[in-house]
Amino acid sequence: MASRAELQQSIMRELADYSPKIIFGTEEIVGELRHNRQKDTDELFNLVIQGINWEIEVFNNCENIINQKETVIDKSKMAAAVVRLGKVLQEKDDIKIAACLEVDFLPFLRSMEQASRSIIG
Repeated sequence: MASRAELQQSIMRELADYSPKIIFGTEEIVGELRHNRQKDTDELFNLVIQGINWEIEVFNNCENIINQKETVIDKSKMAAAVVRLGKVLQEKDDIKIAACLEVDFLPFLRSMEQASRSIIG
């Protein structure tokens, strides 16, 4: 059975591969919500949220190596971002949702990508 450290390294490799895809998808959905809603915007949005949730789970399970040398991801800021997203989702305001994704989650996703790349070398 793999050790926790081996599993975390494996997850970091998966994260490094996945991050550019979720960043691209998040940027796309921000654009669609702001300017050009499509027939499949809601479907894409749900996929983006699933991807963000996966990255949050990765952070929660790998925080000790992500923040090992310095605080790369501030857990309290991430939690506040999740709360903000919940509030704007209730309002069903595409512009506010796009702003929340852009201001709160894209920096998180980019930080996670950088962290994964520095960890795996």
